[in-house]
Amino acid sequence: MSGLCGWAGNVLQIDLTDRGIAKIPTTDYEPEKFIGGVGLNTKIFWDLGCPEVAAFDPANPLLISVGPLTGLPGPFSRAEVCSIAPQSYPRELFTYSGFGGKWPAELKYAGYDGLVVLGRADRPVYILIQDEAVEIRDAGDLWGLDMFETQRVMMGDEPGASVLCIGPAGENLSRNAVIANETGSTAGQGGFGAVMGSKNLKAISVRGTGSVRIAKPDEFLGLIAGRKAKGQWLTGASQVWARKPLCGGQVETEMVGKYRKKFAGCYGCPYQCIGFYDVPGVGQGLAMCASWWLGFFVQDGRTAWEGTLVAQKLGINHYELLGLMWFLSQLFMEGLLAEEEWAEAGLPPISEIVGGTDAGRKALAVLMDGIAEGTSPFSAGMARALSRLVDRVGREDAVRRVYELLFPAHGYTSHFYGWLPLALHAAVDSRDPGNSTDAYLSFAGCGADAFVKDPADVAAAAAAIAEHFGVPGGRSTYAHPSGGEVEAVYEGIERQTVWTQCNQSLKNSLPMCNFFCLPDQLFDPPEMDIRIFESRVFSAVTGVDMDVEELWRAGERIWNLRRAVMVKREGRTREDDTFHDAIFDTVWMDMHPVTEELLPTQIDRDRFEALKDRYYELCGWDRERGWPTRAKLEELDMQDVADELEAVDDRGD
Repeated sequence: MSGLCGWAGNVLQIDLTDRGIAKIPTTDYEPEKFIGGVGLNTKIFWDLGCPEVAAFDPANPLLISVGPLTGLPGPFSRAEVCSIAPQSYPRELFTYSGFGGKWPAELKYAGYDGLVVLGRADRPVYILIQDEAVEIRDAGDLWGLDMFETQRVMMGDEPGASVLCIGPAGENLSRNAVIANETGSTAGQGGFGAVMGSKNLKAISVRGTGSVRIAKPDEFLGLIAGRKAKGQWLTGASQVWARKPLCGGQVETEMVGKYRKKFAGCYGCPYQCIGFYDVPGVGQGLAMCASWWLGFFVQDGRTAWEGTLVAQKLGINHYELLGLMWFLSQLFMEGLLAEEEWAEAGLPPISEIVGGTDAGRKALAVLMDGIAEGTSPFSAGMARALSRLVDRVGREDAVRRVYELLFPAHGYTSHFYGWLPLALHAAVDSRDPGNSTDAYLSFAGCGADAFVKDPADVAAAAAAIAEHFGVPGGRSTYAHPSGGEVEAVYEGIERQTVWTQCNQSLKNSLPMCNFFCLPDQLFDPPEMDIRIFESRVFSAVTGVDMDVEELWRAGERIWNLRRAVMVKREGRTREDDTFHDAIFDTVWMDMHPVTEELLPTQIDRDRFEALKDRYYELCGWDRERGWPTRAKLEELDMQDVADELEAVDDRGD
């Protein structure tokens, strides 16, 4: 393994039940084919037999992997978590979530490309990794501490280490629980904090003193230097929020003007995109877009920040908290839940939550404490809580319609499903993919008119999209009103979706930061297209020469292996690639992610099914079932996967 470049060379496997520790060569998992991150995790899960167990079963593996670029200067300090997700509904699905910060680089420097955690400890423990030395230690004194306190105590004991941990929400098996290091580097989707909690695993502390061997260091450094010059982070509001601000002028003006002290970023990254805020009497921490979404409801910067810090400390998923707030507010506004019924359901009054009053702060605290402690129905996740809520307040059809519009597939809060490439992607995926595809969808989904800096460039950019994807006129694919009617582009969406999925799979396996792949970095200049950059960097680091198409095929291979897992473990078919009925049956108002304009949106069921036909054909999958065909899998050098799916088919699993 000493000659390997890019990859560290080992995957660390720890069984908490018998306290067994093993190091498995990374080459056992064919890294040149599956790269790292999501690809490596999925390959490990496949080789483990795709266990058909529940999320909180000790046999559910918790997989955390980095990639060949992790630990190098640039936007590469990322890790991906995969496991059977407690957040998924109605069935717990194998899915993914990523995080940044310093921890991924430390794992790489310690000599590991991935970590496999199996079993369940008989009492609270944490894992300590210091290069070759790996221990399982007692965490009784850490259990019950919030995420900030946990890191403070552990880093005091192990100076220089980076700590990945859970908070009380994870300990109490809240299906909205996150895993995080530092204050805002979080694997939010999936509820993987509860998977750690179910294993009695409080934290993983890592300190590495090694380095990453680069095959062609001069070439790599030249690429990084040139890329920084061509892709500086955007200025103004986009830099403050890491995207266009979503919470309104009041919160933005107050917080940025008075409390933002500096910018920070993940380890080794020149793109310092995270705001560091210090609010006297409330606290300090890091924030990006999701950190401010409570501002939709409280309309007060200090209260929004206080709620953000409470959620971070308890380990609650910010985006799902936003979905919950939207859900409860919508019920109240539609008269589906009266004030007295809120109390009967164990909820703080909506009139107290909205408005930034002292009562609102207390109500938010009650709501989040209940989620973290497991006493709130919403600690079980929105979908599972729904039936309990309906039992308390009745009016099932009306309440369910509100839920289905906000949580249209797999139990996750949606992202702009009038945006058809994202809608199709979400339907065929195992979670809402919006958090993981923002930049790619900005290019392939929302339309050139929304993203180019100079209006004079719109026509050229639209023509480029039209030529690449076959979308008429390169227009926005977002449903938009014209003459009072709702219109949407369906032709060509399958090409955009396949392009996004394969590139997302690759990005999450190299790995590379989602925010680095911005639209302007895909158009100008063409010789620095992000896909070309990825192939050149990968080849320079690993010494494995892959051009754009070869590396893109690796992304396609990873996406097909993920689909094979869905088929083998979950019996996934075309019938599962859909949304709740309300998405098709209701014209609802959805906010355009860039213009913030509220647009009437509805997905036509028949046209969506026809779109799925074209999508499956383009993927090389069976159109009737949505399964990867043997021909496609063999084309991607996955004959063993084809054999296994054929055996699954023969057994009728």
